[in-house]
Amino acid sequence: MNESSTPAKTLRILLIDDHPFLRQGVAMTLESAGDIKICGEADTANAGIEAVRKLLPDVVVTDLTLPDKSGIDLTRILVAEHPEIPVLILSMHEEGLYAERCIRAGAKGYVMKSEGPTHLIEAVRTVASGRLYAGPELAQRLMSLLSSPNPPSAERDGGLQNLSDREFEVFELVGRGHTAKEIGAMLGLSSKTVDVHRSRIRTKLDLATTPDLTHYAVRWVQAKDGGANL
Repeated sequence: MNESSTPAKTLRILLIDDHPFLRQGVAMTLESAGDIKICGEADTANAGIEAVRKLLPDVVVTDLTLPDKSGIDLTRILVAEHPEIPVLILSMHEEGLYAERCIRAGAKGYVMKSEGPTHLIEAVRTVASGRLYAGPELAQRLMSLLSSPNPPSAERDGGLQNLSDREFEVFELVGRGHTAKEIGAMLGLSSKTVDVHRSRIRTKLDLATTPDLTHYAVRWVQAKDGGANL
């Protein structure tokens, strides 16, 4: 699934990340391959959507965490508007937390920022060729999904597999200490809608009160990634 193939043409890549320093590093890494060129950059999801419409890149490489939309929502929009342009997620988050959700949203690959330059270049070439790029953990999870009606999941024990992607986003932001108003601003939702999501999350996780949800979410975030901030 991850075999690299050198394209016959130079690949035009659009980078979407709100950290200029990281964008510069990714750009240098990709262009060092010789057959990859950065045709544009964007620091928000909305700017990225407009850039894709204007530039029509061969591949979109986007961060998962953006200031105006999540990478999952951005992926859905881009796939709906430009199904011919593959989206590759480049994220600080462990594969087990988000990769499967990103693939379900239409992304063609998921690479962690902690992986080496070779993996990123390989991933770009792979998705540009029309194939799915998946690391060993994600590949195993996808195989499990195809072969079993009740596949193992890193989220299953806590009932998080029952949450929708939006509910999962709200759950994590609750765990990172954000208020309903802050979560609404980050996800483009009203505070009332966030409260509705929190209520549904409590029901699905069998938690009686909002403080119970907050406590559970905070502990989950700390256990999963040591409390790293979004």
